[in-house]
Amino acid sequence: MTRERLAQGVSELESRVGQPLPLAQSLHEALLGAVFPLTAEELTWVARENEAPPVVLSLLGGLPRGRFASLDAVAVALEDGR
Repeated sequence: MTRERLAQGVSELESRVGQPLPLAQSLHEALLGAVFPLTAEELTWVARENEAPPVVLSLLGGLPRGRFASLDAVAVALEDGR
């Protein structure tokens, strides 16, 4: 698949999906500026500094031990925990 075709597919997907889910957007905003890898405790600290909503702080506080390599890894762990 060429990059051009891939970009076209991503654009089509974005137009179908629309705005990100509120939780995904809140998570992104809460962890803005985070330099990965981070532990759940460090993620919670960053989110507090970014004045994240209580629901996001609660979710981050419930993450399993270990280090998270990226925002995507955090999102996957949150999805697995549900």
